Amino acid sequence: MRHISKIALAALVISAASCDKNNTTTTPSNNNNNNNTTTTPAATYPTPSGSDISGALISIKMKYNTSVTGSPVPISLESQIGAAVFYTAPGSSTMVDAGAVSVNSYSLDKNASNNSYSKIGTMGLTPATLDFDKGSNWNVGGSGSVAAFTYNHTTTFPEYTGTLPSTVTKASGITLSLSSEVSYADSVYVLVAAGNTSVLKAFPASATNIVIKASDLSGLPTVSDNTAIMEVCPFRYVMTTQNGKKYVAIKEQAVVQNVNIN
Repeated sequence: MRHISKIALAALVISAASCDKNNTTTTPSNNNNNNNTTTTPAATYPTPSGSDISGALISIKMKYNTSVTGSPVPISLESQIGAAVFYTAPGSSTMVDAGAVSVNSYSLDKNASNNSYSKIGTMGLTPATLDFDKGSNWNVGGSGSVAAFTYNHTTTFPEYTGTLPSTVTKASGITLSLSSEVSYADSVYVLVAAGNTSVLKAFPASATNIVIKASDLSGLPTVSDNTAIMEVCPFRYVMTTQNGKKYVAIKEQAVVQNVNIN
């Protein structure tokens, strides 16, 4: 596993709705009303705030599985998400405009409230994919303190091939095997979320098993309508220097499933 202590990783949540204005994303909630509403999840990803980092280029492949009440057929959805952030200065957390930003010629949308960038490609919609199977070819147009540059992130995507539980039992904690289920990763994030409450843990990809204790899960609400979510997110990163500034390029797979919590 790469030594990642040089940069601090914070959990960020990117909403699919922020990438495609025609979609509506519902935050998971503990309403227990069994109204058959399927929650489209967000992808959790790391973004660095190290003293020498000027921004991040993030490529995500998301696999989402859910079972709708009353239907015997599970719903499976695959999405590809591109996101980028650029800071006023190395070590800052304030994001700045970097001009037009694209990945594989797909233009990212800029969030006017904080200058972050994002785009989603989802099966059945336009675009259906961001072509991450061919690489992540970034083009930053440049603006103000961010000079224009291009970067082709060709690193292999990390992958998790394990199976997620359909129910999380707080009193029992969570144990998942990583020994043969994770490949090409530096680290792995595991997230359990319901409503406004979430538990996020990071583990080295070299771990044989991951364990989230019952005490960590105790604050989660009980959910019986399958609207809580669980994510396993293996990721890896490389550093690139552009115009004298250091940027981190991240590739991540997000395996997401709706779950109940008892």
